[in-house]
Amino acid sequence: MYDCEICGKKTESLYIIDVEGAELTTCRACAEGKNVIEVMDENTKNKKNQKRKDEEQTGETTEVVENYGLIIRTAREKIGIPVKVLAEMINEKESMLNRIEHQRLLPSDKVIDKLEKNLGIKLKTGVVEKTSKGNKDPDSPITLGDAAGFKK
Repeated sequence: MYDCEICGKKTESLYIIDVEGAELTTCRACAEGKNVIEVMDENTKNKKNQKRKDEEQTGETTEVVENYGLIIRTAREKIGIPVKVLAEMINEKESMLNRIEHQRLLPSDKVIDKLEKNLGIKLKTGVVEKTSKGNKDPDSPITLGDAAGFKK
């Protein structure tokens, strides 16, 4: 059983909806009329948790490029289509695309994938974040934290 983030009701399956760029997990009643991103049940929740664990273990995350709005607008204008047509192509709202192009809204992964596919651009960058649990480089000096972790 899940709890709806809007009304708090217990529900068997959750609907992930987009509310002004934020993803909320809601019950069916609260999701009606909203932009539903995904329907989540026990199987999909387990898959998402596994994906998060895998990302935490590898330390690899994906980020959006810094000037994503300009890249999107330039690619759209190069093709010669207005925002309204692009919105219809990717099945999203024109107002949301305007906010994304003006960098007032960070696009979700799903929207990024649609934009990359339809405009032929790259908006994601792979960033590897290393967690320091000790000094791994043998040439660098030993820190106090490294010394505390040594076992004799």
